[in-house]
Amino acid sequence: MYIQNIMPQVKWIVVFFVSLLTLIIQDGNAQDQDGKTVFTGQVLGENEQPLPGVNVYFSRFNKGAVTNSDGKFTLKGLPKGTYKVSFSIVGYANKKQTVSLEPGDTKRIDVELERSNMQLQEITVTGTPQTTEQMATSRDVQSLSGRQKQQEQAASLGASVDEMAGVSHIETGSQSGKPVIRGLSGQRIRVLFDGFPMDFQQYGVRHMPSVDPLMSERIELVQGPASVLYGSDAMGGAINIIPNQIPYGNEDESFLAGEVYGEFGSNNTEWSSGLQLKGSVGNFGITGSFVKRSADNINAPSVKTADQTGNSTDPRFAGELDHTDFDQLNGTAGLGYNSDFGSVRLNYMRWQNEHNFLLPNGKGLGQRITNDMAQMKSVINLGGNYVLKPGFSYLRNVRQSNKKGNTRNDLPDLDERAHLDILLETYNGRLELQHGKIGPLSGRLGVAYMQQEQDTRGVNEPLVPDATVRNYDVFMFEKATFGQWTINAGVRYDHRSQEADPNKKLNLPDQDNEETEDVLEQTYNVVSGSFGVNYRIMDQLAASVNVGRGFRAPSLFDLHADGVHGGVAAFQKGDPNLDEETSLNTDVSLKWRSEKIQAQVTGYRNAIDNYIILLNTGEKANDGKGPPIWRNTQTDAVLWGSHIDAKVEVFQWLQLHGGYEMVRGRNTGEDLDNVDELPLLPADRLNGDIRFRQDQLGPLENSYLKIGVRHTFQKDAAGRYEPFWQFGNLDKFPFGVASTDAYTLLNVGIGFTVPFMERSIKVDVQGSNLLNNAYRDFLNTYKGYALNPGLDVTVKVSIPFDTRTFGK
Repeated sequence: MYIQNIMPQVKWIVVFFVSLLTLIIQDGNAQDQDGKTVFTGQVLGENEQPLPGVNVYFSRFNKGAVTNSDGKFTLKGLPKGTYKVSFSIVGYANKKQTVSLEPGDTKRIDVELERSNMQLQEITVTGTPQTTEQMATSRDVQSLSGRQKQQEQAASLGASVDEMAGVSHIETGSQSGKPVIRGLSGQRIRVLFDGFPMDFQQYGVRHMPSVDPLMSERIELVQGPASVLYGSDAMGGAINIIPNQIPYGNEDESFLAGEVYGEFGSNNTEWSSGLQLKGSVGNFGITGSFVKRSADNINAPSVKTADQTGNSTDPRFAGELDHTDFDQLNGTAGLGYNSDFGSVRLNYMRWQNEHNFLLPNGKGLGQRITNDMAQMKSVINLGGNYVLKPGFSYLRNVRQSNKKGNTRNDLPDLDERAHLDILLETYNGRLELQHGKIGPLSGRLGVAYMQQEQDTRGVNEPLVPDATVRNYDVFMFEKATFGQWTINAGVRYDHRSQEADPNKKLNLPDQDNEETEDVLEQTYNVVSGSFGVNYRIMDQLAASVNVGRGFRAPSLFDLHADGVHGGVAAFQKGDPNLDEETSLNTDVSLKWRSEKIQAQVTGYRNAIDNYIILLNTGEKANDGKGPPIWRNTQTDAVLWGSHIDAKVEVFQWLQLHGGYEMVRGRNTGEDLDNVDELPLLPADRLNGDIRFRQDQLGPLENSYLKIGVRHTFQKDAAGRYEPFWQFGNLDKFPFGVASTDAYTLLNVGIGFTVPFMERSIKVDVQGSNLLNNAYRDFLNTYKGYALNPGLDVTVKVSIPFDTRTFGK
C-alpha cells in the first residue's frame, strides 16, 4: 500500500528530472557551438610564491576550482556577464575580484593573497537572498571553516558550533548535541545539508542531528527566524552543513586530492579516523568522505555520590559513567558535471550511530539511528541575469530503541524490528529562479513541495502513529542596494496538511473523551516574512535591524504522542488540537570588521504565540506506579537577550578574544499557572581566550598556543515545565538537581603544521576542563544524576595528499 501511495510522486519526479537533463544536455551542446569561456590565472602567496590548494569559487553558479602545485587554475563554461569570484585558503585573507566574461574569450587574472589571522570578507549562503558578504547583510550569520573548523568540530553538531556567539547546545554524552540558538532548540531550529532540510525525528530532548560535522567544508549558522527560505522548523534559526566543494579541472589536467584524518580523545577513549577526497576528470568532479568513530564510557570527576553522603544534591553517579559509549560509521559521496549550460551535482550522505544512554536507575538504554540522504541539485544558466536552480532530495531516517535496561548490545539486526522502531521518509522538490541585478534588486523566488511518510514499526511501543505530511510553499526573497544601504525583504506562503492513521494502542482517537476521526487531520496555512536593513557606516563598520515572522507547525509527536518515552523516563502525551507557533522577532546589530579587529554586539526580542511547552503534570502513569506524565500544551512567550563577541589582533603574534551572552524567556499567557521562566534556556556565559602564534618556529609552521577561560553562571530551572525537573523535586529521586551552580573551566590548545615531502601535516591538541572541575551544565540532560565530563585531551592530525605533487 505504501509503495502504491508514493509511486505517482516518484513517477513525476523522475519524468521532471529526465526532461530537465535532456534540456540541459541540448542547451550545453548548443552553447558549445558558440565557443567556450575560459577563466584562468595564478594565485601567489608570501614572497610571490605559488600557492596551491586555494579555492577559486563563483558562488553564483556553485562552480569552483582548486589551484594546483604551481598555484594555477582553470575554469570553463561560465556564461557571459560580470561576476564576483572569491579566492580563499586557511591562513590568508579572503579576496574577491570582479570579472567580465565574453563567449569564446579567455580571461586571465593573477591574484596575490596576504597572510592574516582574521578571515575577512567571509561569504555566506545561508539565510540570505544571494551569496553575500557578512558585512553587507542584515542577517546575523556565522560560519565555521578551515583550520578553525578542524579545531572545534566534534562528534556532535551541537558541540561543534557551541563556541559561536549566541549558541549553546543540549548535551547527552559526547555523541549527542542539539544546537540552541538564542534560547530555541529542537524543532525550532532547521538543520540543512547543502540547503535541503534534514528531518531526523527530533521529538525528544536528547535527539541529536544525524550528521557528522567532519563530512563538510563549512558550517553556516543563521540566527533569528529563517522561515522565509526554509519554512516550518526554522523559526529560531538554521544551520547549513555545506559539503565539500566539487572541483572541476580541464582537458589538460586531472587530479585526485584529499586528506587522511585521525583523532583521539582521552576522556572516553574516543578514536576517530577519516578520509576526504576530491578530484576531477575534465568536466566531471568528485568528492567523498568516510568517518569511523568509536568511544568508551565518559569519565566524570570522582566525587562522593548521594548514596555515600546522604546529600540529595550530590550526583548519583561519578567517575566512569556506565552506558555512555557509542560507535559511528558515516560517509558522503558527490559527483558533479560542469559545462557551459551550468552544472549538475549528486550528493549522498549516510550517518549511522549506535549508542547507550545512562538512565537514572544506573541501567542502560541502547539505540540505533541511521540516516540516508540523496540529493540532486542543478544550476542552469538561462542567460542574462537569470539562473535556474532545480533540486530534489530523499531522506530515510530510522530510529530504533530498546526497552530501558537493554543496552545497544541487545539491538536487533538492521533489517529487524526493535522495541521502538520508527521509519521516516521525506521527499523534497524545489525550483528556484535566481536573478542578478534588475535595477537595485537581486534575489530569488521559488516553489517547493515536501512529502513525509512516517511508519511506526515498533514491536511493542508505537509512541506515535503512522502518518503522512505534505507541504506546498512559494517564496520570494530580494535584496536591494542603495549606496551604503542594503535592504533584504522576503515573504513566503505555506500550506501544510498532516494526516495520521487511527491507532488503538495510542488511544487515537480517544473515544472515551468523545474524540472523532477529525483529530487525525490538521491543516495549516501560514504566511511568514522578513525585512532587514543594513547600513555600511564605513568600510569597517555596519549597523543592521531585522524584523521577521517565523512559524512552526506542531509535529506528529506534539499532536499524537501517547506512551513511555524511555530516553527521558517519562510518559508523554500529545494534543491533537495544537495550533501552529508563530513568532515576531526583532534584532539590532553593530558589526566591525578590519584587519586587526572583528567585533559584534547584538540585541534581540522574540515574541512567540502558541508556544508549545512540555508540561510535567506531576501525575504518574499506570495508576501512580509508572513514570511521570508529560503533556504538550500551549502558551504565549517572549524571549530576549544579547551577545557580544570581539577578536583583536594586538600584534601579529598575539590575538585576544572575548564574549558574553545571555537570554531570558518568560511565559506571557494567562492559561498556565505557576510558571514564569521558559524551559531549556542556557545559563549566561562569559568567555575569553588569548592566542599566541608564530609563522615559523624551528621546523614548525603556523604554530599557536591558545589559553581560554569560560565562566558559566548559576541557572534556576523553570519549575515543573523544565525537562528532568523531577530530579531534586520528587521524593522518588533522593538525588539530583534541576537547577545548576556556576562553574569556570580552563581550556588550552596548541597546534602547528609540519612540512613533509611537499605536504603540510596539521596537528591540533586540545585540553578541555584542564583542572578536572566537578560541575553540571544546565543543558546537560544527565545533570539530574551525573556530572559533566572531566579532563579531556584531544589530539587531531590531518595529512593532505595531491596527485599533482607526486614526484615533485
